[in-house]
Amino acid sequence: MRQHFIPILHLKHFIGPNPKGQVWTYDAHTGKVFSGTPENTAVQTHFYSTERPDGTMDTQLEEFLSEIEGSAAPVYEALLRGEIPKDSQERAYFSMFLALMYVRTPAMRRMTAEIIGRQIQIMQYAYGSNPKAFDALLQRLEKKQGLSFDAEARSLLQEAMINPADYIFEIPQEHTFEGLHAADHLAPILHQMRWSLASSVHGFFITCDNPVVRHVDPKTCHPIYGDHGFFNKTAEVIFPLSPKLLLLMSWNENVPELGTFKGDHVGLINRSLAAHSDRYLYAHVHHKRLIQLAAEFRDMRPEMTTKGFGPDKFGEIKVLRRRQK
Repeated sequence: MRQHFIPILHLKHFIGPNPKGQVWTYDAHTGKVFSGTPENTAVQTHFYSTERPDGTMDTQLEEFLSEIEGSAAPVYEALLRGEIPKDSQERAYFSMFLALMYVRTPAMRRMTAEIIGRQIQIMQYAYGSNPKAFDALLQRLEKKQGLSFDAEARSLLQEAMINPADYIFEIPQEHTFEGLHAADHLAPILHQMRWSLASSVHGFFITCDNPVVRHVDPKTCHPIYGDHGFFNKTAEVIFPLSPKLLLLMSWNENVPELGTFKGDHVGLINRSLAAHSDRYLYAHVHHKRLIQLAAEFRDMRPEMTTKGFGPDKFGEIKVLRRRQK
């Protein structure tokens, strides 16, 4: 029932000495700071479960994620020793682990719901803004479902389809699992990139609830076609392995396999992780600077944007979590 959206495999490398063996959590929404064991951090009830028709919960997805983590664990330990995997299978295990770390988080699940919800609203707008299409839709509904729409009902429905801003669209949690399929495409890309390890000379790295972060040169972003994602040749992907070590992936073959970051650069890395977090920062220490960092990026959670055809303003989209029986 208790499922980690950030796995213990990652969190256990961010435990600290005070309290011993615990991770500090910084909640950007509430401002609260508290510590806990990795087993009790970044966990939700049935976060990866689906509900069967009889009301019981299917936990196969959680079991699959656990298998991936088990395969990646020895590679994680090797990276902490400064050993970058050359073996194709080991590299493949950790690439899939990273790809899933990118798509399994609350932020990516929420954005998947937003994509689905906005697609629904765009489709409604397409029907509502075209009188002929709208009439044909109502005729199908009246014929197939036995519904009847008087003039007032037709007008209200058409207005709601064109202007959905006053409505809340609830997307079932199970539908957000569609975003996990992206890991199958992302893992081979990460596998091909150049991997480097950077240690912190001064300061320490934090992690967060959305810890695989991609950066590209803003100059390469096209207003219509975007930035080409992970295929962008300026793309750099960071993943903190521990307070002292960071994994960096890029297409730049000139980046050394082993390097160091000084205090200012470590601070920039932490700011980037905070900016990409959905709600939580995690660290091995209680630190006033991290309280300030969480507060600074409180309203900077990752968002999905939509351009082009559609309503002037979209309705709010929420992930519907089923009541546990």
